[in-house]
Amino acid sequence: MLLLTVVMLLAAGCKKEDINQQLGIPYVKVDQYLLLNNPTSIGLNAVGGYILLNAGSRGIVVYHRSYDEYVAFDLHCTWQPEQICGVVSPDTASTVILNCACCTSKFSMIDGTVLNGPSIKQLLQYRAQLSDGATLHIYN
Repeated sequence: MLLLTVVMLLAAGCKKEDINQQLGIPYVKVDQYLLLNNPTSIGLNAVGGYILLNAGSRGIVVYHRSYDEYVAFDLHCTWQPEQICGVVSPDTASTVILNCACCTSKFSMIDGTVLNGPSIKQLLQYRAQLSDGATLHIYN
């Protein structure tokens, strides 16, 4: 019981910046609202669609994963994150893969996991919360 209490206290004390430090990605405050009926968000209208945002460390991809579920990942590659060229971008042949031109790692746009290395750490994920059916809040 004592061990469980200690683990819960440690988890509650973890800061958002800790996740960034573990990945080697600088912490950047993200707090964006997307109006899904706005023409700039049209890529999110259908499941499987995505848009890119000029936010986060090196940009953010927002992906419409299921009927009412969206996910958002930083485009900062997690392999040698100090490299300036380490930016992932959507694969032109697949709608669910992000490629890093610098290290050739591939990541899933669905959940941010590594599909092919050399990277071994998944992409930094932001919270994506749908409210009132028409507004998506992306934040950390």
